[in-house]
Amino acid sequence: MSGISIQFFGAALRVTGSCSLVQCAGKQILVDCGLLQGGGEEDRELNREDFPFEPSAIDAVVLTHGHLDHSGRLPRLVEAGFDGPVFAHPATGELAVIVWRDSARLSAKYDGGPLYDETAVERTTELLRPLRYRQALHLGDLQIRLFDAGHILGSSSVLLETNGKRLLFSGDLGTPNTPILRDPNTDWDVDRLDAVVIESTYGNRLHKSRAETVEEFKEIVLRSVAHKGMVLIPSFAIGRTQEMLFHFNDMAQADQLPRVPVLLDSPMAEKVTEVYRSHRECYDDETWEKIKHGDLPMRFDGLRELVTSAESKTVKQMAPPAVVIAGSGMCTGGRILHHLKDFAGRDSTTVVFVGWQGHGTLGRAMIDGAERIRIHGQDVDVHARIETLGGFSAHADRDTLIAWTRALPGGEKHFLVNHGEEEAARGLAAELRKEGHKAQAVEPEQLFEF
Repeated sequence: MSGISIQFFGAALRVTGSCSLVQCAGKQILVDCGLLQGGGEEDRELNREDFPFEPSAIDAVVLTHGHLDHSGRLPRLVEAGFDGPVFAHPATGELAVIVWRDSARLSAKYDGGPLYDETAVERTTELLRPLRYRQALHLGDLQIRLFDAGHILGSSSVLLETNGKRLLFSGDLGTPNTPILRDPNTDWDVDRLDAVVIESTYGNRLHKSRAETVEEFKEIVLRSVAHKGMVLIPSFAIGRTQEMLFHFNDMAQADQLPRVPVLLDSPMAEKVTEVYRSHRECYDDETWEKIKHGDLPMRFDGLRELVTSAESKTVKQMAPPAVVIAGSGMCTGGRILHHLKDFAGRDSTTVVFVGWQGHGTLGRAMIDGAERIRIHGQDVDVHARIETLGGFSAHADRDTLIAWTRALPGGEKHFLVNHGEEEAARGLAAELRKEGHKAQAVEPEQLFEF
């Protein structure tokens, strides 16, 4: 076959479980191998099913980034027979290893047995091969290059080229002016693209501006602190937590933050933050200016990192006000559940959601107004104030996605819209057709050839 074929085995008409099989130049390449999340028992069972392709026949895997829904099923692929290279930005590789270890531990604890074990994680780690932005990798007649996607540290768009054909995966695209990270790449060195696989998490919605969101966030925190309440922030360990630390640092530097403890209660987030601190090559100019002036963007007076479970349990006895940043971001596990159980029943508490909440998750239920939730087998009445700040999303909204497509080289293109719930994916596809392109929301296991 002289062209390229692509088949979607995940993130088709849904957000999680990214997994796309590309066949070209005599190679079978898997772009991402993620877990399904947010759908309860059905998704957990699907994550344990056999792959719909032969893992041992895959020549290589390319990871767009380290989030669980893009990398989390890879050790299971290795257990099933895959033993080829896994190409990823160096930061993505480091983050993925943290994610895999955490996933193995949590699945063993909560999902009736481990999805994979530590041995599988170690075998997968050995397969990682670093690939920096714009570095050309050749597998026979296939060239692979990564470009900064601005979503989380090391996140990448993936460009595949063979026999005059070019296929671009957007990966998850970030939003402009996200702290720490550069904006998604718009500087391309090719003259055209045959097809583009584009994410659509917020393909039919708009975010508030980052600046407005930051000011709203500060007002929420300061109001709650002034009323001597607890501020609970369920936060994703990768990306969102580091941005929260950045904003708290800004508040501290500007003397806007009262002397109140800010507690980072997520062992995984602490490990991730160290990875963020070690990969300064991914930082934007604003962050570099802070560093040059001696202001480390994720450290400030008042920050305490709670490492052990014993340290986490001391929060229950603390006299408010205090801020607690804890995983998981959708309240599907992690230490945030203990804090919600202890404080959600108080009307002085504020719970601030700073990321997307999947259908079926506890976080979505609270945003939708649940007056009673169930945690660790106990019913908990919700009297806390619930705040939602969608403007902190690490995903580009509709207009930002369209702006990114306008910067792509060439004229009319074929867009394959994935990684979005049906309304969002079909909505973005319709917008792209208005722009003069061929565009469609992809469906599970749908096959395309170019």
